[in-house]
Amino acid sequence: MGINCTKLPKVRPQQVESRATTAVDSVSRRASVADKMDDKKKDHFSSTLRDEELHDQVEEFKLCYSENLKENEMKVFEVGEKQVLVVKENGNVYAMGAKCTHFGAPLSSGIFCKGKVYCPWHGACFDSKTGDIEEFPALDPIPVYPVNIDPNTNEVKVTIKANNGTNNQVTQKPLCKASQDSNEIVLIIGSGAAGHSCAETLRQEGFTGKVIIVTKDEFIPYDRTKLSKAMNLEAKLLSLRSNEYYLKGDIEFMYENSVQGVDVEAKSVLLSNGVILNYSVLVVATGGRPRPVPCPGTHLTNVFLLRTPNDANRIHAIANNKEISVVIVGTSFIGMEVAAYLVDKAASVTVIGRSSTPFAHVFGPLIGRRLQHLHEEKGVKFIMDSEVSELLGDEEGKLTEVILTSGRTLKADILVAGLGVLPSTDFLRDSDVFLDSRGFVPVDEIIYMRTNCKDIYAVGDIASFPVHEKESDEHKNLVNIGHWQMALHHGRTAALTILGRLEPIYKTTVPFFWSSMFGKSVRYCGYAPQFDDVVIHGDVDDLKFVAFLCEQEVVLAIITLNYDPLAIQFAAFLREGKKLLKQDISKDPKGWTTKLQDL
Repeated sequence: MGINCTKLPKVRPQQVESRATTAVDSVSRRASVADKMDDKKKDHFSSTLRDEELHDQVEEFKLCYSENLKENEMKVFEVGEKQVLVVKENGNVYAMGAKCTHFGAPLSSGIFCKGKVYCPWHGACFDSKTGDIEEFPALDPIPVYPVNIDPNTNEVKVTIKANNGTNNQVTQKPLCKASQDSNEIVLIIGSGAAGHSCAETLRQEGFTGKVIIVTKDEFIPYDRTKLSKAMNLEAKLLSLRSNEYYLKGDIEFMYENSVQGVDVEAKSVLLSNGVILNYSVLVVATGGRPRPVPCPGTHLTNVFLLRTPNDANRIHAIANNKEISVVIVGTSFIGMEVAAYLVDKAASVTVIGRSSTPFAHVFGPLIGRRLQHLHEEKGVKFIMDSEVSELLGDEEGKLTEVILTSGRTLKADILVAGLGVLPSTDFLRDSDVFLDSRGFVPVDEIIYMRTNCKDIYAVGDIASFPVHEKESDEHKNLVNIGHWQMALHHGRTAALTILGRLEPIYKTTVPFFWSSMFGKSVRYCGYAPQFDDVVIHGDVDDLKFVAFLCEQEVVLAIITLNYDPLAIQFAAFLREGKKLLKQDISKDPKGWTTKLQDL
């Protein structure tokens, strides 16, 4: 089986007829519910689907002739006011939305492999037959359209739902509602990617008990990845869903609350406001808290940790001033993205780093130095191999100076810490939930996100889990991967486990993350906490390259910049359980992709 990544011309098909019909086929494909639901719940869920979809009008269009479609080739057609992506696999033709539901990337610029369409930008993946999400960060499926091939003429026709002239390329899975007949309560602590995904999946897949989210935030779940890239955006513009969406799914929120303790035996939690909540199932999705700068003076005004939209908005408001000097402590992705955002707004931006090169432990020193130079070319200053010893302020308690361990003094009107995060799990220390030495929560060996305590799950940045299938106790290797995409998958996996549908993480996801600085998007696929060699093809100086992170003879991860779609090709390769070797990429960075034909 092969792939085709060539961009093809859009074709305007001929409309052959318009007829009224119903979307029953679409309903049957999308009404996936847990096997353990009783008939009453199933009837309730099916009724929701029928009410929303049964009476939609549709039209039929002729696209082309079957012989005009090559095997495994993606082709885009303009149909009415929609764009339709068509692919032929094993002689069967499938039609679907042409844009990724995450950020609208053209899926035809991605790849098609084994019935799955991969987005070229952030690694989202969709089933070409059903449109369902196979891989995050997309939150919604792509629409799929019934295809009919005329047996006499070989004409390929697609049936498309009329939508009153709109160009809607997103189809949301319907949510069921809570039922008074259910006494079950799923209590989710945390409203980040993992908490949101767990709650949403429960309602999408037919859970009719109560779903309650307890969160420190004052906002509904939002896209935290944008906080360091677009710091002026208000929370309402970052929301993953609308208030109406959560109300429609009977997902309850308890805002500005934290959990003080968990009573495993009583199946209850104590909130910061003194309220005690009982649960049937507890999902811990509290994420991480930013590491503070480890020195005196962090109490001063204008010393910031970036965690919420309010933090980002306040930093933007202060630093968007040509008289303001900004100091950023830490060369993490957060720190470097904040530097890139603020450098053309403030008088100066200076980054303090403990290591000699940013990103060296993630990308290797060569790429790290080039990304540092990219920032320097735009005006960011760096002081490396250094740490902060003290922060000084004026009589009003406002930051004025940063003192380094070398004795050097920097003028600073605002400081932003980008030193990574710590797991927010202190409230579990007096409970029966096991924490490792770093404060992370190990989950079960077959990776269904279950903790050592019955009916308690850990998901997202706090979870420590095996990234690969465990071969034996000796080979068990628990890791922590703080990626947005991974957190979304954790939440989904926990929800499906609660519903009795076991889909272990290592069989359904591949780590994938991205970072954007000065309009340059770096993509990273795989997992390489340690590597002994970096094989680079392309031109690092020209910011067009692919780097393969290797340990001995195995490629663990790849990094790309202006080298699409190699990152998602590697994702497709790993999803099939394959192993890429250094010898496969030593001379030709793309030659190994022909192996995708044999998957």
